[in-house]
Amino acid sequence: MNVFNLIAEDVKRNHGNIKLPLIVFYRLAHAASVHRKHFWVHSLWALPVLVIYRLLTEYWFGFELPAATTIGKGLIVDHAYAIVVNKNTVIGDYCRLRHCITIGCKLDQYGRQQKSPRIGNYVEIGANAAIIGDIEIGDHSVIGAGAVVIKDVPPYHMAVGNPARTIPLKLESCSPPCE
Repeated sequence: MNVFNLIAEDVKRNHGNIKLPLIVFYRLAHAASVHRKHFWVHSLWALPVLVIYRLLTEYWFGFELPAATTIGKGLIVDHAYAIVVNKNTVIGDYCRLRHCITIGCKLDQYGRQQKSPRIGNYVEIGANAAIIGDIEIGDHSVIGAGAVVIKDVPPYHMAVGNPARTIPLKLESCSPPCE
């Protein structure tokens, strides 16, 4: 899916959300991040976009959503403050991020980063949640506020607590389309 289709889907899903410009700017920065690796000429336009994106997001708005992070269509960011996402994280379609969340990797005994989480489609992540390590969050899952998730979460489950435990969701409570 090209960047303009992703932006169109984000605009449709974020009607009235004042954070929409940040999501659109992420999409442009992600495209710059991907294209600059393919051909050096792309660096001429990509580098300024990436520098401005990083200055705006990290230093002005106080969140880290690296341009290299792979995020599916229809992302919603309710409150962009204090969000930290590892650049190797993969986030699926139609996900919702709330404030003060951390999505990152563990370090090995030598201080090297291990794999980052993979988050499915239609996942909602509550405020102050942490998702850490080489884990998978299934489609239509909910990560509760304050949860510390260090193990896989199956589809249609909610993760709550520290450390998080999972409980099944009722199908009528999940984001559309439910299967």
